[in-house]
Amino acid sequence: MELHVVNAGFFKLDGGAMFGVVPKVLWSRTNQADENNLCTWAMRCLLAVDGDRVVLIDNGIGAKQDAKFFSHYYLHGDDSLEKSLRKLGVGFHQITDNFLTHLHFDHCGGGVKYGSHGQYEMAFPRANYWSNPDHWKWATEPNPREKASFLKENIEPMEELGH
Repeated sequence: MELHVVNAGFFKLDGGAMFGVVPKVLWSRTNQADENNLCTWAMRCLLAVDGDRVVLIDNGIGAKQDAKFFSHYYLHGDDSLEKSLRKLGVGFHQITDNFLTHLHFDHCGGGVKYGSHGQYEMAFPRANYWSNPDHWKWATEPNPREKASFLKENIEPMEELGH
């Protein structure tokens, strides 16, 4: 089996939102915030290749959101899921399984894309998409505090298309 770290890019998110009740004086020691209290976060995935199985764990934020959405998260850097997979000689059509650790938009947004006719389609057409049933329920019935982390356009197409 081969294992590869796959960099899907960087984004910014409010430090307080990430760390909740942990005081800034503690988390800022390892996660420097900018003047807007935003910290940079890496979106790293894992690729496992074992014979005919090409398993991607998580898939980053994706590219289907509008400019307003991305203006809140400040995507930056040269890495993307597609570029990083290409460097490994892997195309989206080769992914056989996409295991999602959880369904926050920065972990599962790259699994669904806009098709040529403006409809959603799966980014990895041959893949089975895997999620924990308890987490699926959490993502499809979120509490008000976490609702913004679960985007229906990332989750509903997986359900509708039977993945």
